[in-house]
Amino acid sequence: MNRQSGFTLVELTLVASLLAMVMAGIATFLSAATTSIRLDDNVAVAMESLQRSAIRVSQVMRPCSISTYRVLSTAADVPLTAAAAGEWIEPVDGESRAAIQFRSATGALSLNAEQLTDPRGFRLEVETGETANGADDDNDGMVDEGRLMMNYDGIPVALASNLEAATFTLNGRLLTITLQSAARTRAGVMQRFVANEVLYLRNN
Repeated sequence: MNRQSGFTLVELTLVASLLAMVMAGIATFLSAATTSIRLDDNVAVAMESLQRSAIRVSQVMRPCSISTYRVLSTAADVPLTAAAAGEWIEPVDGESRAAIQFRSATGALSLNAEQLTDPRGFRLEVETGETANGADDDNDGMVDEGRLMMNYDGIPVALASNLEAATFTLNGRLLTITLQSAARTRAGVMQRFVANEVLYLRNN
């Protein structure tokens, strides 16, 4: 008579328990991996968005008439170059500013900017809950974050958000546009990154 060996109920229960533990471990690993990938994607998306914003700003700035380029004065400018903070004053070469105003030639390729648009400009507007004090007031990992507001012929437009800094630096005819943002990495820390665009302002 042939004897057939098989698993006892105790053995089957033990195997099922071990299998359940292994599957639970795999599920936990996959969940953690998915979260890490998502967070990495957040950083990549934020960097790509920042670069696109910098390109959009440069496109608006390209036909700028350099003779109309002005920066917003601060308390540090009083009384040397401004009577009071909040005035539009001429820029200083190599000095970064967070708020600018200018007029553009009506044709982007016009070297003789005889016909100009109404004033346009950019400035970083700190979001609600934040103060421009170099600290993370709302505990979200970002410092002094806000959105870049564009005044386009009298119409306010939010051009970029989640910015920690936005500066404009003029050197001769070279204008450097710098935008800074941040996103949280898989390790739970904030990763900061910068996008730069450099323009040669041809229009007088």
